[in-house]
Amino acid sequence: MKFKTFFLFALLLVFSNQSFALAVDEWEYKTITGDLKPTPGCKNKEAAKKKASSGHRFKKYTRLLCTQVAYGWGIAEVENKGKLVCDACEGEYEGEEKYRCYMKDVVVKCKTVKKGW
Repeated sequence: MKFKTFFLFALLLVFSNQSFALAVDEWEYKTITGDLKPTPGCKNKEAAKKKASSGHRFKKYTRLLCTQVAYGWGIAEVENKGKLVCDACEGEYEGEEKYRCYMKDVVVKCKTVKKGW
C-alpha cells in the first residue's frame, strides 16, 4: 500500500512541471480599432454625448474591445478616443428630439503575457 502511494506521488511530481508559467516579464501588444455600443434608451443630446464619451461606460466598453480578442487580453491604454456619433431616435417624444450616441473608430492598445518557454 505504501509503495502505491509513493509511486502515485512520484508520478504526480514528475508531470507537475508542465504547468509552470513563463517566468519572464514580457508582454505582447496588439492595437485594435472598433466602435463602442450606443447609449441605452433615448436621451437629450447633451446627456447622451456625456454618457457615451466619458466615465464608467467608456472604460467598460474599451476593456470589452480587448477581451473580444481572446481570453487573457486586457487593456494597456486608449490611443485614440475616436469620434462621437449621435443618431436621432425615431418615435414620439413630446416635441423633443432624443438621441443615442456612440464612439466610432476607438483605437485601443491591448496586452497579454507572452506565452511560450
